[in-house]
Order: sequence, then C-alpha cells, then structure tokens
Amino acid sequence: DSEDDNDGGEDVPDEELALTTSISKSQSNTTIIQDFSESDLIHLRRTIYLTIMSSATFEECTHKLAKMSIPPGRELELINMLIECCSQEQPFLRYYGLIS
Repeated sequence: DSEDDNDGGEDVPDEELALTTSISKSQSNTTIIQDFSESDLIHLRRTIYLTIMSSATFEECTHKLAKMSIPPGRELELINMLIECCSQEQPFLRYYGLIS
C-alpha cells in the first residue's frame, strides 16, 4: 500500500515523467565544444616556421608551403609568419622575397 513499492503497472507521477522527458531531450542534443586555446594556430605557425627555416632553397620552401594543408580562414598566417621571419633577420635576404 505504500507509494515506494511501485510495480511496473502503476501510473508514473507527473514530476517523474517531466524529469524523464527532459533528460531524454537533453541526451539527443549535441554539444559543440570550442577550443579557445588556439593550439591549432600555434601548431600551424610552428609548422610554417620550421618549413621556412629548414628548406635549402626557395623552390623547395614554396613547394612545401603550397602542399601544406592550411585550414580555411588561416591563410593569412602564412603571410604573417613570412613577414615575422624576415623581420628577425638583420640584413635583407633575397630568400624571403623569392618565397613571397
């Protein structure tokens, strides 16, 4: 006779039904997680820098940079890294001009 002894055939209270419905709705929604640490940007910049610095000739460098998969919207990072590498050198090097 107590309410705690529920058999499968009894009615479910409205509060429990509402709770169950909200849980099932929240499980069906997908959560989008955004990475604000920009670790992908740091990795891209490191890859571009190492490619520029490790290439023997400007042809090799431009070939490697052209084959690199740069995500859409991040193409300007290639230009920024080229400018930063060039600005770190004291004398002007034709190498950077030929790459650009």
